[in-house]
Amino acid sequence: MKLTGVEVPVETLSSKIEPNTVLMVISDENAQLTVVKVDNPSITTGESLARVAGGCWVVVDGRLIWKDPCPY
Repeated sequence: MKLTGVEVPVETLSSKIEPNTVLMVISDENAQLTVVKVDNPSITTGESLARVAGGCWVVVDGRLIWKDPCPY
């Protein structure tokens, strides 16, 4: 899966985030944080976006939905 997006200010993490928003936080070798707002259309339908214990996030009709158990 290849995701695309735009860099947003780190302060975005402490603000009100709209529904169905995916933010990635990346820490580089110097512990510098970068926040990327992912373009939802770049999330592959039919694959899990993120698997964690108990389930995963998947795209259903353009929306991010929690599935437990993960179907993929």
